[in-house]
Amino acid sequence: MEKAAIEVDLQHNTNKMHWLLLTLVFYSGVRAGEIARQTSDYGKRIVTPGLFWRQFREDGDCLLLTVTGKRNKTRTISLDPETSAVLLDYRGDASNDQPVFPSPSRRDRGKPLSDRGLRLMMAEISASAGIKFSAHFLRHTHATLAKKNGASDFDLQADLGHASPATTAKYIHHVGRVGTSHALRKKSKHR
Repeated sequence: MEKAAIEVDLQHNTNKMHWLLLTLVFYSGVRAGEIARQTSDYGKRIVTPGLFWRQFREDGDCLLLTVTGKRNKTRTISLDPETSAVLLDYRGDASNDQPVFPSPSRRDRGKPLSDRGLRLMMAEISASAGIKFSAHFLRHTHATLAKKNGASDFDLQADLGHASPATTAKYIHHVGRVGTSHALRKKSKHR
């Protein structure tokens, strides 16, 4: 997927924007609606403003990303040093008031990427990779692999912004699950 994102960036001359979007969504687990500008009421009312550089702050070799999620709940996600480094490199001298992912459309020039624009970028990467996926798929993959690599349920719930552990459990796909039949067979072999 990374290779496909890089290829799409080369085709569109988008300065690693596709690759960085893929990287940020995968390594942070953010919702698409937390980083893309969303509008409703036929474009008259902005629901979420999009992602700006002011939402990042440095903490040692890591960046902390503050996003507003569902029900207007704000949370802060600590990014790993590698993701932080590529974000800082991409930022260059951009001010805090500039969008991280500026819209490529002429009509929305200077505004953050829209939710539609984000979906289109993910679709381009998906088509180039030959694998069907979305930003939400990357969120599920983030949760599954983080759990598989030792993240606690509490940390996953906090980073994903879930109110309930039951919701987080839906994101963790068959990690370490062996089922009850395995436990029963083990017990009966020891009799």
